[in-house]
Amino acid sequence: MSSEEVGDKPEGKGKIFESSAAESVAEGVEGKGANKRQVSEKDMEEGKETQERNTLTGEIIGRDNHRGKNTPARESVKTAPDKRELTNLDLKDNKGDRTLADKFPEKESDEQRSDPERKRQPKLIHIANPGILAAAVACITVAIYLAPPKNDMKADFDLERVFGNGLEELQLSFTNQTERFWKNLRSRGLTHLRNKDPSQPLVFLLAAPPAAHEWVDCLAIKLAEVLNPKNEKTLARIDGEKEKANLPEKTKMTMDNLLKTKIEALHKVVLIHHLELLPTPSQLLFHSYCDDQNAPYKELTFIFTVHMPEEPSPSLSLKETEGSVEKYLSGDVWTKDDKDAVAALLVRIADTVVLMNGETSGSLRDLCSKLLSNLFNIQVRRLGQSQ
Repeated sequence: MSSEEVGDKPEGKGKIFESSAAESVAEGVEGKGANKRQVSEKDMEEGKETQERNTLTGEIIGRDNHRGKNTPARESVKTAPDKRELTNLDLKDNKGDRTLADKFPEKESDEQRSDPERKRQPKLIHIANPGILAAAVACITVAIYLAPPKNDMKADFDLERVFGNGLEELQLSFTNQTERFWKNLRSRGLTHLRNKDPSQPLVFLLAAPPAAHEWVDCLAIKLAEVLNPKNEKTLARIDGEKEKANLPEKTKMTMDNLLKTKIEALHKVVLIHHLELLPTPSQLLFHSYCDDQNAPYKELTFIFTVHMPEEPSPSLSLKETEGSVEKYLSGDVWTKDDKDAVAALLVRIADTVVLMNGETSGSLRDLCSKLLSNLFNIQVRRLGQSQ
């Protein structure tokens, strides 16, 4: 074997070794690359699993909070998250779980909006507790029942309007009365009705000379009805003609009991026919009821009628004619009573004196005759039943 052949063999072996080494190095490099790819894929899989777990945790917390539960935030799973999903700032502030959970707000709200069972839940709560609803209805009913009642007259009637309209109708019927007559009635009546806290009762003294005797009590009744429309069928009435034969103390007690009964029944008007015929001194009962400062029932209206024995002198003025009513009562009717007591009574009941004229209408005469006959017959029947 030549030297050249010998020298060639080592060279071939070296090449084989070099190629083997190169292949080994290449395989090592490829192995390392494969290992790196396997590690990277493993990290990615672990990151995705972490993301899914955190997403599921966020959804559960969101649903609990939507249902009104104050569920504390759950701790995130301490696994290696995908670096592509978290930033250094998130890792520093421990906001990783919130960052992942906040990435799905639209999905969570859609689930909340699309959950029909959750929408019906408040209604089911109310329906499931009928006792609460029944208790609420009962409380409202009791509150309405126990509420202070409104003014009984104002609830049903506008007294100012009723009085004004009623007075106009009376003026159309009683056509022979003066303008001064209607003006006094209207101004005094409206002033009293408009005052929510009057200082004294309203008092009218209707005086009638002989020509107006058959009309004055009829007008007094109609006036009482427009002032107290709620009790127009059961007016509080006292008739001096029926009481004149009784003892003064008995008459005074009867009148006092009647007034208290009617006032308790919420009557607003007291009508006294024939004041001049009451047995003296029973009329002094009205001194306290009509007091201008300390009257016990200041909201009341008292209507007195007086039948004068003669026509007033034509030479007298209207003011003097009205003053003649006081002179008749103090000088002729109550002359035997205490003068100071009579004077004090007249100050209280003769504040508004209206002198009435006679009427000539046949239809009005028929109306008044029928009205008075019915009222006085009813009064007589009631008196007989009470006895």
